[in-house]
Amino acid sequence: MSKRSELAKIHIAKKDLGMADDAYRAMLKDVAGVKSASELDFHGRHAVLHRLEKLGWKPKPRAKKTGPTSRKKASMGDKIRALWIDMAADGIIQNGSEAALMAYVKRMTKGKYEAPQFCDEFHASRIIESLKKWRKRELKKREREEQHHV
Repeated sequence: MSKRSELAKIHIAKKDLGMADDAYRAMLKDVAGVKSASELDFHGRHAVLHRLEKLGWKPKPRAKKTGPTSRKKASMGDKIRALWIDMAADGIIQNGSEAALMAYVKRMTKGKYEAPQFCDEFHASRIIESLKKWRKRELKKREREEQHHV
């Protein structure tokens, strides 16, 4: 763990325990012989963290990171799938199967991607926009046909 993250942990522990500044500084002086956490060496930082744990502080486990790109990829893939399902339900797409969606994605990405959840942002955006335009064209076409039949 880096010095910076250890110092951050010390300050988080101080806050979580609700330590007054004078009590905190007295603890630093007692444990490591320093006035400020920035003066702590490796052993001093660990000794202070150990003391804070003895005082009742429990470090929280690190949150699992889901990077913005993985979330964005998943959400864009979900958007593609949702558009596909909606268009199939509206009768715009004849075959609304997953296999048909994968074939469409593969064709639209010139074979680079096999499924919507694997597409990069550029290709996913292109697929989303093409589905939206396709849907809009088909709905306008239906509207014109309905006006002619009325």
